[in-house]
Amino acid sequence: MKFFSLIRIVVFLVGTGLFGALHAQNSLASLQARRDSLLNPSLMKQAERVLRFEKSVQNIGTLTEDDVPVTYRFVCTNVSNRPLLIKRATPTCSCVTVGFDSKELLPGKQQVVNLTFHPKNHPGTIDTHVFVYLSSSDKTPVARLTLTGDVLPGKDEWARFPYSMGKLRLKQNTMTFGEVRTGHRSTERIFCGNSSSKPMQLTAPILPTYVTFHTEPAVIPPGGEGDIVVTVDASLIPVGAKAEFTFPIIIEGVSARPSDRTLNIKVKRIN
Repeated sequence: MKFFSLIRIVVFLVGTGLFGALHAQNSLASLQARRDSLLNPSLMKQAERVLRFEKSVQNIGTLTEDDVPVTYRFVCTNVSNRPLLIKRATPTCSCVTVGFDSKELLPGKQQVVNLTFHPKNHPGTIDTHVFVYLSSSDKTPVARLTLTGDVLPGKDEWARFPYSMGKLRLKQNTMTFGEVRTGHRSTERIFCGNSSSKPMQLTAPILPTYVTFHTEPAVIPPGGEGDIVVTVDASLIPVGAKAEFTFPIIIEGVSARPSDRTLNIKVKRIN
């Protein structure tokens, strides 16, 4: 009897595990479907009978990051029998800004939606969309406007790293730990790049006892990118420390004065 009870327990646990895995897979699929619906929503039914664009896709050709922003015109016509009002036009990329006339569009009349593409800091293949919504269809877009093309890196390929420590380029030179909870460890990162012709291995030999420092990868190759990773262990912070405090990290492995290779770290503890 005990043997069969044991079998039932094993079967139950296995089944529960399989159910949990299946539930996790379904949840992931649901999240992915929701993400896709937000990034690429379906157009309203018979949208072409409401607002018709002369063309919905334009190729920007080949630009460089150093080129000035370029504006592309998308002309549309109200082919319905009632006035329309474009309420908003939502881009899927920060590289595009949108402009349009907010006035009511009468039947048979035309209007222009301007998409301005900003190549700076957006190298690579371009395939970006703007979804146009009417006041009568705030949840479902009436059109999808697309820009395609290529953007080549600019002359200064490190321009997207505005801070320098010698040949080390960084996205930022300060790091903020906004919610360091008592008894927990918190980690923050700074994206960086090695603009030199030699491998770069960064260290920080002088650190508070509650801080660790490393980079990923451990050695950043010439022209390569990585992360500066700093971890604060709240359980090791001295009892008398303030709720908010700052400290410096002086980085070794780059040729610069200590003041020019210092990260400023800000910590705010919460209970």
